[in-house]
Formats: sequence, C-alpha cells, structure tokens
Amino acid sequence: MLFFKTLMILATMISLDTSARVRYDRKERLKDVSLASGKQDDVRSYHATTTKVLNYPLAVVKESIVNFSDKCNNAYRKKRELTSTEYDCRYHNENLIETLVVKALRQGTWQKEENEVERFVVARKVYNRGESGFYELVKIKENTNVLKQKTIVIEEEMLSNDEARNYVSVKFKKESPFETSKIRYTLTEISPGKTELRYIYKGTTTHWVLNKELSVPQVFSSISKSINNLVSSIGTEAEVQTRSIASEQN
Repeated sequence: MLFFKTLMILATMISLDTSARVRYDRKERLKDVSLASGKQDDVRSYHATTTKVLNYPLAVVKESIVNFSDKCNNAYRKKRELTSTEYDCRYHNENLIETLVVKALRQGTWQKEENEVERFVVARKVYNRGESGFYELVKIKENTNVLKQKTIVIEEEMLSNDEARNYVSVKFKKESPFETSKIRYTLTEISPGKTELRYIYKGTTTHWVLNKELSVPQVFSSISKSINNLVSSIGTEAEVQTRSIASEQN
C-alpha cells in the first residue's frame, strides 16, 4: 500500500517519447482516465491520459497548476527542512510535506527549447510511513495551434541526482520507486473564459511490487483516483483565483 500511495503523489506531479518502444498490453478506462501498462525486459511502463474542459481563463488554469509552493499537508509542518514551518499552505495535499520552488538555476549546462518561456526546479519532500523526496524540472512553453488558439504546455520531469546538480545545489538524494516520471499538461484557450486541459502521465519502474502483473489493476485505480483529484484541485484553485481577481477589480 505504501508504494501505491507514493504512485498517487507522483501522478499528481517517463519520458514522453518512450511510448514508441513500449507495447502496452494492459489497457483500461476508469472514471474518464485512459490507462495503459506494458513491460519490456524488467521495466514496466505506466501511461495515463485525460481531457477536461474548465470554465476558467487560460492564465488562471496555468497558475492553478504551477502554484506548487502553496500545496502541502500542514500537519507535517514540523518535518519541513526546505521551507518555513510557519507557512500555511492554502491547498491540502495528503502526503506532501513541502515543495521548494527554485528559479535561480545554474547556467551553462542547458538551453531553452523552442517556445519555452520559463524553466525552474521544484524539490519535493513526501511522507508516507517514512520520508522520501525528489527533484523535478518544470518547463513552460507558450504557442498558438493551427486554429490560432493560445496554448500553454507545462512539463514536469523527475530528475536523477546528477541531473538535478546541473540546475541546483542538491540537498537530498532522490528516493522513489520510479526510475523515470514525466507529466505534460497541454492547455488550450477555447474562449476567454474556457480552457481545455489535456493531461498525460508516464512512468517507468523496476520496483518488485509495481512491476508485477498482479499489481497493475491496483496501480490503475490509484492513478485514476490521483488524476481526478488533481483535476478537481485545479478547478478549486481556479475558482479561488477567479473570485480574488473579481474582488480586486471591484
């Protein structure tokens, strides 16, 4: 159960180009989430997608996703090592101790990609019968699609210890049952007050529990629940932001 809960945390946070090499022989759809899993050699891959339309502006939905530092479990404040124990997170995340957002990155080891407008690193500490943590690279890209609609792509990628050192001073070693993990949000402005959110998650693991064929149904259930909770929380945050903006304008 510990590893299934850890999986739920990761899904709300691999490589997106691995699908061409993986044969997904287990597929299912649970609560509007399409799920797939396949195994090659000793590596099992998990894949999940969902698409939702949110009745909020593009910029508001984006900020609701990247508002990483305001999401945690305040009951774990005494376990924080990277952020202030006095800070009250506005949005509850059951197993998340803290998230530190680092925007001052080391230079010279990376270059911005096409349409990229921002890049930063988040350090996450998690508690679930024990503490663990990992670093993620976040990239934000802005563009317009063939229909001339504004689009924003937000990518989150779990980093190895060496990869993290290319960007920041590493304060702890990566601990995760997944070797690789990546999330992509594609936001499309349907109208000034309506945004389509397409979410893609992929993970690879050699962990002896998550790797087993018998574990796939429970992992699918955990991923589906996690993604639906994530989308719900994005909507909640967007509603709070929208009300705040309206209040300031009045």
